[in-house]
Amino acid sequence: MDKENRGRVIAGAVLVLLGIAFFVMNFLGGLGQAAIIFAVGAVFLVAYFGTRQYGFLIPGCIIMGIGLGQFGAAGFSFSGFGSLALGVGFIAIFVMDWLYGGKMRWWPLIPGGILVLGALAEASATLQILLSRGWPLILVVIGLVILAGAFGLTGRRNQ
Repeated sequence: MDKENRGRVIAGAVLVLLGIAFFVMNFLGGLGQAAIIFAVGAVFLVAYFGTRQYGFLIPGCIIMGIGLGQFGAAGFSFSGFGSLALGVGFIAIFVMDWLYGGKMRWWPLIPGGILVLGALAEASATLQILLSRGWPLILVVIGLVILAGAFGLTGRRNQ
């Protein structure tokens, strides 16, 4: 697809997503704000898939995570749902970049993991105890992943 058609596809998809979000907002009341947040995140993700520019993926996933948190706050009594959803947004950056971009940039796993584990710890007393005593094992796992990459066990070669 040439640049002119790619631009048209992105512009058309953006307008469709925004139109759907505004339409849904008219019927959902309080959840309409979450629909708008989702639509803005979706616009960034459409731009990412159209251009493969990493700069669109980051705000797209984070904003979608915030939108998920807005939906969850309305439907669940779990107070940490916003943090959980934002953490999932950060983890989605890693996963989508790995699957679609072919790169393994691991930095989003740090804030994503902290947010997810913090939200889960808030929800569970047992998990709170495990995290308070077992958190060093997280460092061990991260270190093993880095070592596996250094020795070429992840399928990627350092040059």
